[in-house]
Amino acid sequence: YATLSHRWGQKEATYAEYKQGSRCATEPGYVKLRNFLDEASARGMQFAWADTCCIDKSSSAELDEAIRSMFRWYRNSALCIVHLAQTRSVKDISHDAWFTRGWTLQELLAPPKIKFVDQSWKPLVKGENDKDILQSVSKATGIGTETLSKSFEPRTEKFSEKMSWASRRSTTRAEDAAYSLMGMLNVSFQTAYGEGGPRAFRRLLDAVVRKAEDPSVM
Repeated sequence: YATLSHRWGQKEATYAEYKQGSRCATEPGYVKLRNFLDEASARGMQFAWADTCCIDKSSSAELDEAIRSMFRWYRNSALCIVHLAQTRSVKDISHDAWFTRGWTLQELLAPPKIKFVDQSWKPLVKGENDKDILQSVSKATGIGTETLSKSFEPRTEKFSEKMSWASRRSTTRAEDAAYSLMGMLNVSFQTAYGEGGPRAFRRLLDAVVRKAEDPSVM
């Protein structure tokens, strides 16, 4: 299956709306989904998964499970299609807001194979896996090309380095700054929207310390 990595915009198609067919197919969220499905199909994928409509966010239990499983969803996919809505060429890549969002950090690191497409859904480079633009991605993220080129292992080691990557990014919900890091650190704790960013991050640190793979985080 293919996964979609993107910046959320206005009028995204939710689980309930997509299931009921209650939204206009010309709205931006539906157009994005259709383009994603077309791209996934063209690349031989049987199934496709998008966080906008494949999670029932009206269920707090399902949302909690989905957030804690998000890294694995991307890690187990055969292909992650990254839609850079503000990019027209590789030269623009470092200015795309996709590289400033909290959740897209793990969506960059987790998948075994990534394909970047521009705002018009055209591939930025030829080929099946975008290793050719690692220098541009490294510049935009602060993550070394050696790390980007290897299979990323979710662990608590090199905690400070990973926090430096995350510090360049932001989230709409304060708690997501912590929740979005669970998968890449290989820790898990229950989400509690409303607890605030500082408390969520403190619980993240508690989980990391308990894991204790890296003495430097103690």
